[in-house]
Amino acid sequence: MQQSWIDYLVILAYFVAVLAIGFYCARGEKSSVNYLLGGRKMPAVAVGLACMMAILSSISLVQVPGEIYNHGLTLFIVSGTLGMLLNIPAYLLFVRFYFRLGSFTPYEYLEYRYDSSVRAIVAISSFYARTMYLAMVLYTTAKIFEASYNWSPWFSILLVGVVGMIYTIKGGAKAVVWTDVLQFFVLVGSFVLLIIIVCNKIDGGIVEAVRCAIANGHGVPQFAEPDFYTLSPYVRLLFFLMIWNAIIAPLTNACSDQITIQRYLSTKNWKEGFKAKLIATFTGMIFTSMLWFTGMAIYTYYQQNPAGAPGAGEGDKAFFLFMANHLPTPMPGLFMAGMLAAIMSTLSAGMNSMATVWLKEFHVKFINKNLDDAGEVRVSKLGTLWIGIFAIGLALALEVSGKWLSQSVSEVGTLFGLLGAAILPAFLFAVLSSRANSLLIWGYTIFAFGEGIGYNVWYALSRSALQEWERDPSLPWGYAGKIGFDMVLIPLVIGVILLLPYLFKKVRKMLAVKLAAIGGLGFIGYAEAIAVWYAYSNILITDTPQARSFYFFLPISLIGAFIILQFCPKQPKEKYQGLTVWTLDEPIISGNNKVIDTEVKNV
Repeated sequence: MQQSWIDYLVILAYFVAVLAIGFYCARGEKSSVNYLLGGRKMPAVAVGLACMMAILSSISLVQVPGEIYNHGLTLFIVSGTLGMLLNIPAYLLFVRFYFRLGSFTPYEYLEYRYDSSVRAIVAISSFYARTMYLAMVLYTTAKIFEASYNWSPWFSILLVGVVGMIYTIKGGAKAVVWTDVLQFFVLVGSFVLLIIIVCNKIDGGIVEAVRCAIANGHGVPQFAEPDFYTLSPYVRLLFFLMIWNAIIAPLTNACSDQITIQRYLSTKNWKEGFKAKLIATFTGMIFTSMLWFTGMAIYTYYQQNPAGAPGAGEGDKAFFLFMANHLPTPMPGLFMAGMLAAIMSTLSAGMNSMATVWLKEFHVKFINKNLDDAGEVRVSKLGTLWIGIFAIGLALALEVSGKWLSQSVSEVGTLFGLLGAAILPAFLFAVLSSRANSLLIWGYTIFAFGEGIGYNVWYALSRSALQEWERDPSLPWGYAGKIGFDMVLIPLVIGVILLLPYLFKKVRKMLAVKLAAIGGLGFIGYAEAIAVWYAYSNILITDTPQARSFYFFLPISLIGAFIILQFCPKQPKEKYQGLTVWTLDEPIISGNNKVIDTEVKNV
């Protein structure tokens, strides 16, 4: 579609503004504390708004209205209420320890509680997970510009990714936070104007926007369906798994999300960081409500005006088609500046925080331990560049995956989340129990990795088989039907054979035996996931082929690890004193019983 040159001029002006802030903030950034943490002097209000902007990325701006247009509000109703409120106690559970240690990253805490190997594996997992998140931001950016301006995905991804890299590299944490403050007001203003305009175009206004969506099954219709309260993998959304994820997500973010944690650590103490968390949570809830209403209003508009409406399953485009086709110049340009505000916010925060992880968790520990301040800033900037390039590559992979499996934005990341399973248990067990130990975390990491591969195989094979059958019902059901027990037995036997030698103490320390045991645990985890697939497919699939829902996952391994934790021996005192919630008022000690932290009053 053709847009006015004024709209393009507004977008260009926005790019110039954020780049100017980046170059302005670059002055005097000669130490890693200043470059990565803003000198630990950033104001709580600015940090809170910046964190809210990170939460409301382009993923939210595409996913929320798109999901409501396609299926309704159900996917977000629990996470948007219970999940966001749990952000506050989750902060208190984890982040105080990072302030106490004066950390740059949360993974330093894990070395105190476990050892350097657990710190490394969790840092690697988190690094990939957050970079994958940046790729999702770029992927959804492509969807925005494809629907609004007919730009090709590669052009959108490269344009936004490169601009984000430039001003993040130049300005560091200060540029990230202060551009986010600017972007907060741009985005909120844009949405207020859009809501006013769309309500004026709906017969019946605000009330009808909500009533029509609910009456046509785009509110929360699943709550009235009996299948919603089961644990079937063939039901798209499930109530009990939504509750589980609403609890797990804020805990995972609070313990390990470098994007937001780094912003809180840029304040002077945990209390100022807590103020920022409160601001981020409550402004986030308000803006999320605006997004919910926008999704229902856009659906209602196209119900009343079906000409030009997106087709079935194309709800991800609806919001931006309305913006491009029904807003007067220069409103589309102003609104796209608002979209870019959210996109740039998340990209800059992500790149800056992942550069911190690269510097502190990998480069300084394994490549060059003797960097001076100038060297750390230089490595951080180079790390930002390579992280941006890696995220762009992953975004293109998401584009391929989305087209292959005909996925919406809500579903497209399913195949790429293999490395994050052990992140939460490593932190959660550490803060709650003096029995947490590195062997348990390593075992769980490998087992859960294999389990994740199994669930992904189930999702990809069953979904692609179902799509083929829907195109030609004369075809056999294949992986969308019942599967044989051999798919479970073969990896299970391989896993047991590889693991058996580790059970004998005489050979346990041999490298080959350890590597075989690691592989064995992975195969057994894979077999467990396939066993779940086998059971469900043989019990529930009868009349028609079925594909696993993108949302389905049973936390069998996490529950099992928590049970095993209760039988582990208590660790030495220096491994947990001052580092669990039960010993928070005690000083932290090192291996030779030397007190290394006595500033308990600040915690």
